[in-house]
Amino acid sequence: MRPVNIFRDLTTADGRLGFYTNESRDWIPEAGGCYAWFLPLWIYRTDLADLIKVVSKLLNYDNETEKEVQAKFTWESITMRVRRTFRSHHTQRINTAWNQAMKNQSARELLQHTLLASSLLMPPLYVGKTSNLKQRYIQHTEGRGDGNIFHSRFADCVARLRIHISVSDLLYVCIKTPTELTDVLNAAGIANPEDMIEQILMSFCRPPFSLK
Repeated sequence: MRPVNIFRDLTTADGRLGFYTNESRDWIPEAGGCYAWFLPLWIYRTDLADLIKVVSKLLNYDNETEKEVQAKFTWESITMRVRRTFRSHHTQRINTAWNQAMKNQSARELLQHTLLASSLLMPPLYVGKTSNLKQRYIQHTEGRGDGNIFHSRFADCVARLRIHISVSDLLYVCIKTPTELTDVLNAAGIANPEDMIEQILMSFCRPPFSLK
């Protein structure tokens, strides 16, 4: 099986992979599958260091900003409090180029377009599974049903970071579970293939807003 064929078939009009925003939510299939929420890379801050810091805090969301760690030895143990802090790695040259782009309307718009197109290169904020992808989208965006956990955690985080964005502004990417896979796994005694796939995906990408 050639990978190029797999991805070509996924992205056709009738393919299993879908990319949706609030404007295209009516096209979300009412089918079972796995999904992920991605942060659109808007220019939330004109200062590059502030922008990277805000996005980093979202991508590294955790209920605890500090943790207590303990190292045990034979006769004693050492306990420490650790805190995650932000470090900027971009150079002054990049910072200068960014500031020049922010002052030029055309350059800023083109840069914004490129960043938005690159949003899928970022790690997902949340990964889940459902028997109805459209219904789960509504639950997450409206904060009701099984989707209210992600909604409330995300709303609380962006409020603290003072970012004007809601779940409905995020990018919703989903993959329908093929009927053949469901049939084969059911025959093997696996009743919920989406649950298995979800857990595997979460182990790979460690989405920050998924329940620990």
